[in-house]
Amino acid sequence: MSPGPETLPSTPDAPDAAWASALGVEPAALAADLPAVTPEEQRIIDAVKGHFAVSRPGPAAFPSVAMQILDLVRYPDIDLNELSRYIRVDGALAGGVLALANSAVYRAVRRIDTVKEAVARLGMSEVARLAAAISMKSIYSPEGAGAQKGYEPVWAGLFFHAASVARCASELAKQKVAPTPGVEQAFMAGLLHDVGKGVAMRSVSELSQYGKIPVLSVDDARKLIHRVHVDFGAEMHKVWQLPPTLAEVAAHHHLASPPGDAPFVHLVRLVSSVDLLRREPATSPWAAGEAMQSARTLKLGPARVKALGTDLETAEAWVKTVFPS
Repeated sequence: MSPGPETLPSTPDAPDAAWASALGVEPAALAADLPAVTPEEQRIIDAVKGHFAVSRPGPAAFPSVAMQILDLVRYPDIDLNELSRYIRVDGALAGGVLALANSAVYRAVRRIDTVKEAVARLGMSEVARLAAAISMKSIYSPEGAGAQKGYEPVWAGLFFHAASVARCASELAKQKVAPTPGVEQAFMAGLLHDVGKGVAMRSVSELSQYGKIPVLSVDDARKLIHRVHVDFGAEMHKVWQLPPTLAEVAAHHHLASPPGDAPFVHLVRLVSSVDLLRREPATSPWAAGEAMQSARTLKLGPARVKALGTDLETAEAWVKTVFPS
């Protein structure tokens, strides 16, 4: 009998059966991988790669406000008025700050109506993460991509997954659950680890719209963009000249054996894998093995990984507050 949640080991050298129980899978799933590519799938993959090569987004496509605010809050003597002025010029960001500050997440008793008060209630780090999430939504959006109606669940899932992973990873970094410095950096690493999927979906949408490839099912679209997103994401990090720490996560989070001295990679990889096992188990057969490997690297045991389900639910509540629709 597999150990129950209350008896799961807390050490990383636990047997595979304990890890399978913690992740809610059969032990064989810990060694599972994607099936071989069929000739038709390869044709579609080649078409998507060709489209990306000639129409990938340029440097201007990256919403720089996120990085600017993150840089701003790193200074200990930042002025509250300066940060508030910065936020007020962006209507979506100002609205998100006010919505979160007045939400049940912060158990707001008194309603506040000014950005300055909202920033004071939330704190600098929270505002920085909020700014990043709001500004990055466009990267995971079908706007201007000629999206087919049938792909709407894919687009919605991409952003919700990225934002939930970012929030959860940054909270774990804050709590020092994993040896990862930098709450804001962990958030950005989570938010951008799958950016290649958003870029790939733009190619899939446009190629489908013009009949260059068939309209794919939701599951087939998810499988396809998984196969190309690491290369696409690594390329976009170069185009956008993003910090090496963030680029490393995008490029290495699906390696068979990521470097052991890359805690951001393993933290994001662990949270992302656990989240995909909850949301998309049928299209993420490799996720259980990646989760176990990264948890062991971070010296976390099955009991703590089992608890990630609750952590992710809390992260999801934050995302739904900021992005209610």
